[in-house]
Amino acid sequence: MRLWLTTSPDNFASEFDDIESMFSHGLTRLILQKRGRSGGPYATDDEYERWLLSLPMECRDRIWVRGSPDLAERLEVRGCVTDASSLVGDVPERWKRVNTIAFCRRIEELETLPEWVSGALVGPVFQPQSVYEPVECLGSERVGGLLTGENGVASKVPLLIVFGGIDQDNLGTIKNLPVHGVSVLGGIWNYADPVNAFIKLQRALA
Repeated sequence: MRLWLTTSPDNFASEFDDIESMFSHGLTRLILQKRGRSGGPYATDDEYERWLLSLPMECRDRIWVRGSPDLAERLEVRGCVTDASSLVGDVPERWKRVNTIAFCRRIEELETLPEWVSGALVGPVFQPQSVYEPVECLGSERVGGLLTGENGVASKVPLLIVFGGIDQDNLGTIKNLPVHGVSVLGGIWNYADPVNAFIKLQRALA
């Protein structure tokens, strides 16, 4: 099972040093997702480009941006994470050459994904540590049942990644699910020493 790390939604002083240190300690999957400086839910293309310029170019091969396949190509990153609904139906042929992870808040969305999609990010499983208001969670038992039941969809998606409130305390439960990876945000960035938190979680996954 592989660890995916989602960036902190807001920039902070030691962020790039921390991320480079995590890369040196084995991080291979980083999801770049930032709030816009003007208050929007996501950063602009230019804001993402400026953010990426603070990391060595070779790091881009380990980064998936929260946005469209077109944005991933413009930024020259490994791939993108985009809403499942935008991948259904007719899409530009050029999208099919981009490593695209579908963002799914409902298990049922997995049934509608086209074959060319590389994988799916599903959740939240538990209450996310990065939000201030309670959100509707899928729960580990429901996720496990829907993925492995009679009509389970685990075998229909090449790569299944779960997110939402995952940390060392509940990792044992997650490891029992038929998934390929976990995406963590608050379970690392909420700690005073995020690099050490990453190393410990990485070891626990191994």
